[in-house]
Amino acid sequence: MAQAPPPLGPDPIPPRPDRHAVEDEAASPRLLVAFVVATLVAILLGGLAVASLLRGPSDTRDDAAGTLSPTSPTVSVAPSPSPSARPKVDGAFKFQKRVGGEPVRWNPCDEITYAVNTAGATSSIRSDLREALARVTRATGIEFRSFGTTRETFFRAYRRMRYESVIGRTELIMIWVDHDGYRGILQQLQDPRPSIAFAKAMAGVTVDQDQYFGGIIVMDAEATARRGFTDRYTDGSVLLHELGHIMGLDHVKDPDQLMYSGRFPTFGLHDFGPGDLEGLRRLGIDAGCLD
Repeated sequence: MAQAPPPLGPDPIPPRPDRHAVEDEAASPRLLVAFVVATLVAILLGGLAVASLLRGPSDTRDDAAGTLSPTSPTVSVAPSPSPSARPKVDGAFKFQKRVGGEPVRWNPCDEITYAVNTAGATSSIRSDLREALARVTRATGIEFRSFGTTRETFFRAYRRMRYESVIGRTELIMIWVDHDGYRGILQQLQDPRPSIAFAKAMAGVTVDQDQYFGGIIVMDAEATARRGFTDRYTDGSVLLHELGHIMGLDHVKDPDQLMYSGRFPTFGLHDFGPGDLEGLRRLGIDAGCLD
């Protein structure tokens, strides 16, 4: 609490008229000048004292406003987070790869052809697939065109895309396999991490390294047997997450995004979050065509 400024001194007492009145009258101008000077000094010192108390030991208003001078100490004014609070992340989208500072992406001025292998699916996935692709198109402006069904397995599709060609062939393969088949693929890939689906997007190795030309999604059909977009782990939502990878998005640590990967997901999330959508927009038609 600020204290009151120091008193200005006793009230001035007028000179008492007596027999030395002539001497007093001669001295009164000097006394008046001295009194006025003392009064002004006292007022100035009192004002400085009040200002100093109001500022406190360190004025952080410029720090909080982000206008620190070169010699000002950095003072944090943010409250300490609660130990039990789950951290939030400002950057809510992330790209898988960059070339020359720009994210690797599909050519948004070409459609992406796709085919599905549903040999391991427990029920029809058509409705979820149509809706998931429609949501990606709305977010990116990139169209998808169906080539129907395929018998290609993950490894056959990978070898074909990497060492043969996608010209005149399907660019995106989506495969539903039973649980044992899914675990078998992970073992061959020597991937011990627990998962229920994965995606592989492929870009050029020597030329066209800045764009994707092929991709494969593999779904554990038993782990994603619940159809629709009810929560994060239903078939449609998981498919959306993997399509995010195919388009070029990486995992983030923000649980309010569908591209989140971690121990504390937002279970009820069933669609792209605002960060996901911004990342997809930057990978889509708004970023311009590629050669």
